[in-house]
Amino acid sequence: MIAFSIMMWFVSITLVFLSISLLRGNYASVHGKVLDSTDDKKGYAKALGKPILLLGVGLAVVGITAVVLPQKYSILISVAFIVIISMIAVTWGGKISNKFS
Repeated sequence: MIAFSIMMWFVSITLVFLSISLLRGNYASVHGKVLDSTDDKKGYAKALGKPILLLGVGLAVVGITAVVLPQKYSILISVAFIVIISMIAVTWGGKISNKFS
């Protein structure tokens, strides 16, 4: 489980750095139909940074729980938490995309 935890920590660090960049209004890493059609590109990037930050922090928590919990239940709880956090982030991102379309 330590390898899984290390992988989750690296992914969470990458997502947190990406979300900080987006929250500052840097939209260079964002592309797609919604960004092309919106007039408020910085506002879209700032709004999109929040669910990405949630996803990054959630994966960091998953990495911690995979190490702390007993071996028998850690992978099941970690995967369940990843699914829940991913569903929340995707729903939130979809609402943001609909708002800026």
